[in-house]
Amino acid sequence: MFEKTLTDLIQGLRANKRNESEYIGKSLEEIQNEVQLSDMHYKSVAIDKLNYLHMLGYDMNWANFNVVEVMSSAKFGEKRSGYLAATQSFNQDTDVLMLATNLIRKDLSSSNFMEVSIALDGLAQIATAELAMDLFDDVLAILDHSRPYIRKKAIVCLYKMTLKHPEGLHDFVPQLKERLDDPDPSVVSSAVSVICELAHTNPRNYLPLAPKLYHLLNSSNNNWMLIKIVKLFASLTPIEPRLAKKLHGPLSNLICTTTAMSLLYECINTAVVGDIISVPLPVTDSIGREIDFAELCAHKLEVFYDSSDHNLRYVGLVTLAELQVRRPDLVVNQYETILRCLDDPDMGIRMRALQVVSGMATRKNLTQIAKRLMSQLILSHTIALKPGNTDGEPDEGELESSPLIDPSGVSLVSAKGSFTTPKKAANSSEPNPADSPEYRLAAVEAILDMCSRQSYANMTNFEWYVAVLVDLVYIAGVDVGHLLSQRLLDATVRVRQVREYSVRMMRRLLSDSQLTEYVTGDSPNAAVLSTAAYILGEYCALVPASCDDIGLLLLPSLRRLTSDQQATFVLAAMKVYTNWLQDVSGYWNDEIWELVRSTNTTTMDSVTSLFFGQEGDDLDMAVAELPLQVESLLRHFIEITKAVSVATSNMSASEPLLCRELHSLFTMYELNPVSAAAQGKVPVPEGLDLESWIGDEIPDTSLKVIPPPPPPPTQRHVRTAVDDTRTSGSRKADRKNQPFYLEDAADRPRNMGKLPDVEDIPVMQLDLGDLAMSQTKSRKSDKPKKKKKSKSSKRYKKRTPEPSPPIVPVDIVGDEDMPDIP
Repeated sequence: MFEKTLTDLIQGLRANKRNESEYIGKSLEEIQNEVQLSDMHYKSVAIDKLNYLHMLGYDMNWANFNVVEVMSSAKFGEKRSGYLAATQSFNQDTDVLMLATNLIRKDLSSSNFMEVSIALDGLAQIATAELAMDLFDDVLAILDHSRPYIRKKAIVCLYKMTLKHPEGLHDFVPQLKERLDDPDPSVVSSAVSVICELAHTNPRNYLPLAPKLYHLLNSSNNNWMLIKIVKLFASLTPIEPRLAKKLHGPLSNLICTTTAMSLLYECINTAVVGDIISVPLPVTDSIGREIDFAELCAHKLEVFYDSSDHNLRYVGLVTLAELQVRRPDLVVNQYETILRCLDDPDMGIRMRALQVVSGMATRKNLTQIAKRLMSQLILSHTIALKPGNTDGEPDEGELESSPLIDPSGVSLVSAKGSFTTPKKAANSSEPNPADSPEYRLAAVEAILDMCSRQSYANMTNFEWYVAVLVDLVYIAGVDVGHLLSQRLLDATVRVRQVREYSVRMMRRLLSDSQLTEYVTGDSPNAAVLSTAAYILGEYCALVPASCDDIGLLLLPSLRRLTSDQQATFVLAAMKVYTNWLQDVSGYWNDEIWELVRSTNTTTMDSVTSLFFGQEGDDLDMAVAELPLQVESLLRHFIEITKAVSVATSNMSASEPLLCRELHSLFTMYELNPVSAAAQGKVPVPEGLDLESWIGDEIPDTSLKVIPPPPPPPTQRHVRTAVDDTRTSGSRKADRKNQPFYLEDAADRPRNMGKLPDVEDIPVMQLDLGDLAMSQTKSRKSDKPKKKKKSKSSKRYKKRTPEPSPPIVPVDIVGDEDMPDIP
């Protein structure tokens, strides 16, 4: 009998917190007994309790059939319990759904509109492809129901069914168009919502509905329906550009008059995304002025991104970024407001503000924006400036009062000192958004994009740009080494005026032991140091030569770098070394001679200690073990030092010619930047065929099989009887030792009366028991079964471990001479 109601079950769960699983187990046993009762009331209460336990995570799929039984109840309360349980527990693979087709069809045609309502609600949730196909026409007929409450539910249910049965759209869309003229606003709102959802897939199919939607846009007072219509026009306007001029008036009217923030945002977003702001028609603002529609949208957007609500600020920045693409001149006026958004604690707002700020950069404000972003990177808990003390982070007010960039173009960040990883401040309980790797990476990319956009269109001081790149090596806090190295190399190679300053900054990078001491090939700054070595070696003639630069390039951690990076450092060291020799040759004297000798010895010792180990090691063997590109450069470097050692072995009054001319090997031709498409612009001289071979054509035999050459006709081979005899003899020799080959009569020996030699008798092992049995069976049957014989041979091949009969030598010469088996 019935024991507990749903209320009793909930109270029992609260009273049995310690042994909840035991109590639920007993309750499930009671429910299993209750659903087997014939009384539908008890069964529906049991389904209610089971549905509650299902929401707590317990399985109720074992009662699916009982749920269908409760759904078929004649009482509305019990039927509602069944449909509720079905929507909670049924899925696309529930097998009892096929039993519910006629049940749902009966409820859909019921005279009680409440039963129709719960049937529509349940069908929208449990519909499968089969149910949607079988019941689609039944639900479509309900669109003409007398009650608006049922019509709007039928519209939503049909939308859910078309997701499972797309073929029904052909019949559903015309009916949906008629519902746009429904006298009830709730039905029209449901139709507009469904059209808006369907238009996400293919907006072009719903372009014929634009006249009715336009009429609703001008006549409706329902803000939520207007939002749907405006969003729908945002997807239709790019397909039909003529709609932009038509929507100009209604949208501008809504923007000026509405007080709903959600509707205002959708109108502005649709005007921007749909490019309605480009329509050259003036609008009247709230104070009666005639202004451009784009200016009106930009003015109204200030309410969003200047709001204290984080959600409004975020969506305002999203639309402002879209407006910036079409009208960047309107966004520049909001410069100060957007900069304040960079300090917002919300990471999403910061990222959107960073996107907008990056597009606002001009020649005038580029330095200020970069200063603001670099200040955020410095004032984080990841990187701190160490100008003279290490007692934490720099004072924010001090950085704001003193600019990061001094008038000479040298960054004060790199001039003050290096950066260390500080301890977190005691008063910083909340996390700093600038510590996020995603934001730091986005900030660095924004700085680089602003500086190098459109081939450095915003750049007025390239020395400042190089200094900023060097600063970012220290304060980035994320792996941007490859990006910084590319920008350093690009600016140095393309801008001649900055090369000298760039060489000085690269020399400062290479002299920083914190960067070079523990660097490896996978380190974030390895690419930057490699680029620094290349720039120092390529343009070393632009600065005063120093023998100390050779030691900077032959750094102790060089062997931990990759082979390409090692080759870059070695080549740069060669260039710096030969440039220094050329420089000191201009004022040759005894001191210079001694300096050259000592520097040459020091350089040779550095190369030897780095790549070849101890002095006693075999030099050629050690060089051969290095990567190919490093090996080739080291051999050249060694030969240069040996030649210099020989040339300066004796003191002479004039400088050796070798020391003065060595550097010309690297400076004979200037390295200039070349466009990737430059080769295609070079005209081909007359008479030059680029497709013809310069020398003899090299045959390609890699993918071709060369057939053997045919024999000459004079040496054609004629088959003779000797070849046939030799071939036949070889075949007989091969078959001679095969025990299962039966010789032909012509091959038998003529002296049949003589016994063959014992050595010539082939020996094989036979299972005599199986052979006797097979012979007995073959005598009884009319047709001999050859398969038994093959099975016997297979059994012989497997070599069973059972003891076999003794081996009997048998001379197998033919079927007629087969010996009898005793």
